[in-house]
Amino acid sequence: MKRLFLQLFLILSAFSLAQTFTSNDAQLWFNLYLEKKINKKFSVHLNQQDRLTNNISQFTFAYADIGITYKISKDIKVFADYVFSQKRANIQSSDYPDVFGTTHQYYIAFTIKKDFARWRFAYRAMYQFEYKNPYTSASGLIAYHYDRNKFIIKYEYNKRFSFYVAEELYIPLNSPQISGIDRTRTFAGVFVNTFKKQQLELYFMYQNRLQNGAWFKQHNSYRADDYILEKDFVYGIGYSFEF
Repeated sequence: MKRLFLQLFLILSAFSLAQTFTSNDAQLWFNLYLEKKINKKFSVHLNQQDRLTNNISQFTFAYADIGITYKISKDIKVFADYVFSQKRANIQSSDYPDVFGTTHQYYIAFTIKKDFARWRFAYRAMYQFEYKNPYTSASGLIAYHYDRNKFIIKYEYNKRFSFYVAEELYIPLNSPQISGIDRTRTFAGVFVNTFKKQQLELYFMYQNRLQNGAWFKQHNSYRADDYILEKDFVYGIGYSFEF
């Protein structure tokens, strides 16, 4: 009887390990942000990002985010953006060494902030939907809807340096596999004012996938029950221009 229970335990353990994997990855992200003021209320912006993943050894992701900002008041802004991205697919075959998938993403968001002396407290709410490989995938016309919330605390040390921490939550809204918070991002960074209306950003971000499911990477070749839960350690460098 003991031997039978031991065998069953080993079989169940092996089955469990075969169904859920975890993986750690170091990444390096580069951002270039451009903003042009049209008038006191409206501005347009372009945010371009490239990512090196797989322990900072492989270029796997790039996107261009273009949008418009409307300033409701000193402390409240509204955004509407379109994002075009290319991502290397995880197809495990020598026949497809460099396959990139295309995502078309749209979002609307608003931010609200409040300053107390040198401290700034901010919140950003975002509704996002996207289509992955709409012209080449059988599921390409499925829209993936997300609720994204971000909380930021910023401290202005002096006129040159500002430090911040932030937490972002991803919640899929129409996933058949996942309910509740699917992913979190935790940030710590510094802004450096370099020249007039120019700023350098250096940050570290820890990204944690909380639930097993292929919903947010539907265009990859992994099956949902084999999907890898990821913990990403991201080092970021950004530069912004306002004109």
